[in-house]
Amino acid sequence: MRAKPQSRARKIAVAAIMSALGVVILYIGSIITVLDLTTIAAASFLVVLAVIELGGPFPWLVWLVTGALGLILLPNKEVAVFYLLFGGPYPIFKAMFERYHPVVSWILKLSFFNTSLLFIITAVAYILHFPETELDFRLAIFAVGNAVFVLYDLAASRIIAFYLIKLRRMLRLGSYF
Repeated sequence: MRAKPQSRARKIAVAAIMSALGVVILYIGSIITVLDLTTIAAASFLVVLAVIELGGPFPWLVWLVTGALGLILLPNKEVAVFYLLFGGPYPIFKAMFERYHPVVSWILKLSFFNTSLLFIITAVAYILHFPETELDFRLAIFAVGNAVFVLYDLAASRIIAFYLIKLRRMLRLGSYF
């Protein structure tokens, strides 16, 4: 069944607002470099909301628009690259991967993370021309990155559950869409 035009227009408007808010959040991380990874995680939760509340192509739209505008507007392009290659698409893939058995899900999640990390290191080294001395510890980056990623995923799952169980009902967002 096809969505009503009013509903579709509302979803497009909400996706546009989420994208704009994502760019603002990434901009904060771009100018306050200590917060870069934190703001990438915060902006990725807008994609989580798009997955839960909007569904369909809208999470992809939020991710791509936020990432593209980030590349164009942010003074620190590294934040936009991290968001485009990991922070933005991960919530979409997380939702897909968690439909499988937990072992398969974790294999897929870790594969996605390590592939993203490899692309990020390559983009930072060869496209943004970062000094090689800062990338010499690649094995350590992967080891620490995987440990932090597991913690990030577990925390994200808890926050998503909190949103679904408490906040969504309290804010009555489910009836809005």
